[in-house]
Amino acid sequence: MDAEPRGRASSDGRSEPAATRVAVVGGGVAGLVAALAARRLGATVVLLEPHPLGGRARTDRRGGFTFNRGPRALYRGGRAEVVLRELGVDVARGGAPIVRGALAITTEGTHRLPVGPLASIATDLFGTREKLGAARHLLPLLRDPGPIAPDRSLAAWLDERGTGGRVRAFLEAMVRVATYTDAPHELSAHDALTQARRAATSGVRYLDGGFGSIVASLLSSATEAGISVRPVAARAVGHEGGGWRIATSDGPIDADAVVLATGGPTAAARLIGEAPPSWSRLGPPARAACLELGVARVPSHRFALGIDRPTYLSVHAPPAELAPAGHAVVHVMRYRRTGDDLAPEASRRELLDVARLAGVAPDDILEQRYLDAMEVTGAIPTAANGGVAGRPSVAVAHQRGLFVAGDWVGPEGQLLDAAVASAHTAGRQAAARAGTMATA
Repeated sequence: MDAEPRGRASSDGRSEPAATRVAVVGGGVAGLVAALAARRLGATVVLLEPHPLGGRARTDRRGGFTFNRGPRALYRGGRAEVVLRELGVDVARGGAPIVRGALAITTEGTHRLPVGPLASIATDLFGTREKLGAARHLLPLLRDPGPIAPDRSLAAWLDERGTGGRVRAFLEAMVRVATYTDAPHELSAHDALTQARRAATSGVRYLDGGFGSIVASLLSSATEAGISVRPVAARAVGHEGGGWRIATSDGPIDADAVVLATGGPTAAARLIGEAPPSWSRLGPPARAACLELGVARVPSHRFALGIDRPTYLSVHAPPAELAPAGHAVVHVMRYRRTGDDLAPEASRRELLDVARLAGVAPDDILEQRYLDAMEVTGAIPTAANGGVAGRPSVAVAHQRGLFVAGDWVGPEGQLLDAAVASAHTAGRQAAARAGTMATA
């Protein structure tokens, strides 16, 4: 299967029916999951996507190396893993990050990264006085800290506990790794710590073939199920009689139910003309600068975390199969805050310096790609909006038969988990709506 599969008509070559029961707009993972969920309940489904399928989950091949579009990891035991397995996707091939010998990077130099609260005693990252209280302050990474008010930001929660200094910087860094977000004053403390605890306890998996393997498997299942995947662009979505009409670059398509899986809330609002009031309270998108490296040998340190700068490095291959034998794929990232105006070339130099500290010599680099402002998630789950519990429902209010899916939708999970959970629910609800219309 091509790493960048393009949309195409259904495998039997039949023309599209005049009235399609469920239309899915968007061919990323969320769109493909929504389409399969609806089809499994018996709905006739058409999926519209003018670009190569996969969205942010696409992979690219360069000189024998497979690059994800940024460092992608599947959270073990999360909703995405459960639903993807149910849909026939093999998400067991790959491996966990190798953190043995990991580095903590500060302006002073490099230190041993404490993996777990008790390891804080053995590292010189913390001073003597900080070590005495570090384990207590870091326990929320492993244990439920108890009820946290939904409107409490991570920064406010840390203030209340008196967590400061290098220990605070370390905990914020661990949250950045787990949420891909550098926004302690905006991010919901409950959701931030829940995600960080999952990363520290259940762990993540880097997938063989990258996230493109998920896309290829979902597309194969969609084709076998008779879902029509059409390479056309949706321009507007509106009511038509008792159903919906989608204006596309190839003419109108009628549907009883529509799932918008087009990315963030701005893209969805553009299609329907205006955003529902609840969408206006969403947080901003999270963005990151990412340097992807194909290198001739595995670096001496496979994981590194910036403590007083929002940077991260991890060797994804090995353990995952993304590089020729004896070679490696290294992801280096800078989490961008709102207002981060670091110039692209300065950011790229910073990430190359992180790679150097981890043991990547300039002569080792065979392939590289820099992505300066990659969107990581459509909307940060902010404390002001009640965190993930305050995100929009998959069913758009006062728009019967219209649904949305993405990592900014629904009350469950973050990142891929949120995208897959909302898409699965949206697809099933859209199929139920279409069935109701068909028997009306």
